[in-house]
Amino acid sequence: MWHVPIFRASVQQISQTLSLIFLFRKRHFSWLLVLNQANCAFSSESVQKNTGNIVPTMVEESVKPNINHGLLLYHNQYSFYSQKVVMALHEKNLLFESRLIDLTKSEQYEHWFLQINSRGEVPVLQDSSKIIPDSGRIIDYLEDNFSNGDTPRLIPMDQGPQVRQKIIYFRNLIENLNGNVLTVGSLLHPEVVTGSRKIPFIGPVCNQLLNAENSSAANLRKVAEENPESKDILLEKAANQEAKHEKLLNKDEFMKILMVTDNMFDEVEKELSQHTGDIKNWWLCTDRFTVADIALTILLERLNQIGLENRFWANGVRPHVEEYYRRVQERESYKNTIPTTFMFIKTVFISQAPLIIGVSIAAVVAVIVGGWFVVKKIIYK
Repeated sequence: MWHVPIFRASVQQISQTLSLIFLFRKRHFSWLLVLNQANCAFSSESVQKNTGNIVPTMVEESVKPNINHGLLLYHNQYSFYSQKVVMALHEKNLLFESRLIDLTKSEQYEHWFLQINSRGEVPVLQDSSKIIPDSGRIIDYLEDNFSNGDTPRLIPMDQGPQVRQKIIYFRNLIENLNGNVLTVGSLLHPEVVTGSRKIPFIGPVCNQLLNAENSSAANLRKVAEENPESKDILLEKAANQEAKHEKLLNKDEFMKILMVTDNMFDEVEKELSQHTGDIKNWWLCTDRFTVADIALTILLERLNQIGLENRFWANGVRPHVEEYYRRVQERESYKNTIPTTFMFIKTVFISQAPLIIGVSIAAVVAVIVGGWFVVKKIIYK
């Protein structure tokens, strides 16, 4: 019967091999690209057509998309700027429909999407016939047009001008930092990363991001030639991308960006440290969760994912920021915005479906055949 343990080991090896195959088929991870999503431009053409594959956004089970709102968000779950808008929508209790843009197939550069946003960037919000690009502009639009009744303001108007000015100040201070630049810089200079990278920024994804970064300008020029209507904008974007890439290759330049980030967190830590006594549980600027908190939350999440939390707040570096991040992860808007590990695995599983089916069949056949040979060996020994 000594053959049986050997057979079990073989099954285990098959299982491990399958897991590795699913994990390291790099082409299935390119949908995670989170680059080039700031400062959107747009065209005024209607987008009533070619908007298929609408899927429900990640909301609580009790919440259903309300098409009467007319809000449709084009975004990607792992996009730094998309996440700001998704969190704002949840904070404002706005129901919306979600159209996920497949970056694997460069869907953001397909002709139909370039008619919506000629820069080929997400997020973009459609409100009936209105098209609003750029996360900052979208959030301002939501604030201006959906702030009554059960839809709370992200910049309170009833707490005085000082509070409003503080919120605007911190929002601008935080949004001055580009999450995508920090992400790419950490990949180009991994020696500055002292923490552990988290999903989605695991090994294969990081490799894909670096490949995309290196070829981004060339790809943009190719897309520009194929889309004359957006050619000038895309060529300008390609030139800017090339300049940004060259700058980020210089470690000294990236260290300057990290220093600016440190200075920002110094101000945030100082502000949070003043929240004592009756205002201990305040958010960044007031007792209400504001647009400044959304900017801070998404930045903290990205820095944590790329392994820079130890530099900026973890392990007592900035204890008030550390506690703030712990608290904010308990908010429903955070849970409904940031994809979980399960969501990541589920997405990979779905994208790998043909491979999984094929390899699974092969594995079953291998197990049956292997088992038969073991049985034969036992019977005829």
